[in-house]
Amino acid sequence: MKKRGIFAVLAAAVLCSPVVLTSSASASGPGATVPTRPLRILLTNDDGWRGPGGSGTPLIAALRDALRTAGHHVVVVAPGTDQSGQGGRISLPPLQLTVASPEPEVWTVTPGSPSDSVFFAFDEIFANQKPDLVISGINPGNNLGQAANHSGTVNAALTALEFGVPAVAVSLETPGTWQEGTAAAAKNSAGYIVDLVRRLETRSRNGTLIPRGVGLNVNYPVLAGPVDPATGKPGSVLPPRGVRSTTLDTNLFANFDYKPTSGSAGQPGIYTIGLTLGGEPAVAGTDTRAIQDGFVSVTPLEADRDVDGSTQGWLRGIL
Repeated sequence: MKKRGIFAVLAAAVLCSPVVLTSSASASGPGATVPTRPLRILLTNDDGWRGPGGSGTPLIAALRDALRTAGHHVVVVAPGTDQSGQGGRISLPPLQLTVASPEPEVWTVTPGSPSDSVFFAFDEIFANQKPDLVISGINPGNNLGQAANHSGTVNAALTALEFGVPAVAVSLETPGTWQEGTAAAAKNSAGYIVDLVRRLETRSRNGTLIPRGVGLNVNYPVLAGPVDPATGKPGSVLPPRGVRSTTLDTNLFANFDYKPTSGSAGQPGIYTIGLTLGGEPAVAGTDTRAIQDGFVSVTPLEADRDVDGSTQGWLRGIL
């Protein structure tokens, strides 16, 4: 599908979607929206399902609870350990995976990757009937720009597209010095996803939630309210300023540098990895810029990685 067509469908389904502002308006609150029809949803992530009731991974637990409260049938299949930044890694024979079910309709795959979890879910849990939708997240920390290439959260969603099932990856901004803000925004971001799913249902074409081969990468901002003099921290989380349909930021999301701790630079030895995150204002229309401006970013991603006809013509001219 041409990019223009993808964005047209996305805009129709998403851009009018209201942002969940308060717990009373969230999908898990008294004013919960009713889905057009209950969906069978596979929920996964790259952080795993850890602790009783997902207490060690509260964001995926919050999203599961919100989707269930909205009436959907949700099955969690996630790594048994933290698999952040694993991209689309898969485990190959003769490796073995340990599968556990710590509670009803929750499965963990250890030491499986996010993609392993999706492959296992389709082969074993959903062997007789595919889910209607796969959602990956909520990830603590945004997956913007080129980081999407390396994100376990995003690649779990892209793996689902290989099975012809629509998928959404969800990430939440996590201010390092204000953990309370992330916790406060978790419920609202889960509520936004519930509402997004409802809108995808309402505007689906021939029962298709998202155009075939297309997934959505959702990033949700955390906006701080006025500082509370008593604590020195923001006293509230402000609602996002709206929703933007975006493209991936093409700037490097991070700068890596490698410093030798033994031997000389550029020679064999042991190197310490340094990481500096990008912080420059991004180009308008990109996912990074949307988050910088305080908007929810929704970026359509295609499962296939081939290119359009003009590039094919260039290649044929060389070959």
